[in-house]
Amino acid sequence: MEHILVYLSAHWLILTGGVLLGFLLGFMTGLFGAGGGFILTPVLNIFLGLPMNIAVGTSSCQVLGASTFSLYHHFDKRLLGIRVAAFMGLGIPAGSLLGVYAVRLLTGLPEITVLGRELKAVDFILLTFFAFFLAMISVFLVLDNFYLNKNKVDDESSHKGLLADLRIFPLVKFKTIPHGEFSASILVLIGFIVGFISGLLGIGGGVIILPVLFYLVGQETKYAALTGTMLIMASCLFSTIGHAFNRNIDYVLVIILLTGAFFGTKLGANTQKKVSGKSIRKYFAVIVMAAALVVIGKLLKMVCF
Repeated sequence: MEHILVYLSAHWLILTGGVLLGFLLGFMTGLFGAGGGFILTPVLNIFLGLPMNIAVGTSSCQVLGASTFSLYHHFDKRLLGIRVAAFMGLGIPAGSLLGVYAVRLLTGLPEITVLGRELKAVDFILLTFFAFFLAMISVFLVLDNFYLNKNKVDDESSHKGLLADLRIFPLVKFKTIPHGEFSASILVLIGFIVGFISGLLGIGGGVIILPVLFYLVGQETKYAALTGTMLIMASCLFSTIGHAFNRNIDYVLVIILLTGAFFGTKLGANTQKKVSGKSIRKYFAVIVMAAALVVIGKLLKMVCF
C-alpha cells in the first residue's frame, strides 16, 4: 500500500492528465460515435513519446473500452442501427487483422533517411498516412458544413447517401436509412476498409465511420453516431487482440485513460440528445481539423527541425 501511495504522489500530474484526457475522449465517443483514437494515437506519440506501434495498440485498447461505455449509455431496446452495424461488421475482422499485420511489417523496417535525417520507418510512414487521411476528411467536412451547405435546412429525413443508387445484390431495407433499400455488399466492403484503418492506425475508424454513414450510406447523423459506436467496439476488439499478441499495448496507461472515459461517455451521450445533427457534424469537423494540424506539425518537426 505504501509503495502505491509513493507512486501516486510522484506521478499525480501524469495521472491527472491521463484521466482528463480519457474524459475528453470519452465525451467525444458519446457525442460523435467516434472513439477519439484519431486524437489519442498522435497525442501518445507526440506528447508522451511512445513509439507509433505502441501508441496504435494502446489507442485501440482504450477506444474499445470507451466505445463499450458509450454503447451502454446510448442503449435503446429498439437497437436502432444494429442491422447496418451487423453487415459492416462482417468485413471488420479481416480488415482489422490485415491492418495489424501491416503495422508489424512496418515495425520491422530499418530507419529511413528523409531530408538528411534518420527516422524510424514505422513512425514516419504511419504519421504521414495519418496526416494525409485526417487532412482529406477535415477539408471535406469543413467545406460541406461551413461553406457549401451553410444555409441548407437540416432535414435529414429526406437525406440520400451518395452510394444509394449502387444497386448491388443483396438489397436490404434498414429503418435507419430513410431513402430506401441499400446494398448489403457495399456495407461489408465499407466494414473491411474501416477495420483495416482501425488496425493500422489504432483509431477505431470513428473518424471515417460518421462521414461514411451520413454522406455515403445515408443514415441520419444521430443514428450514424450510434451505429458508429457499435462498429468502433467491434473493430477495436479485433485490432486490440492483434496488438496484444504483438505486445503493442501499455495496459497501465489504458486503465488511467478509461477511468476518465467512463464519466466522459455519459456526458457526451446526454449532450447528443440536446443538439441537432447539423451541429454535431460542425463540431466534429473542427475537431478533426485540429487533429490533422497537430499531426502535420509533428511531421514537420521530425523532418525539418
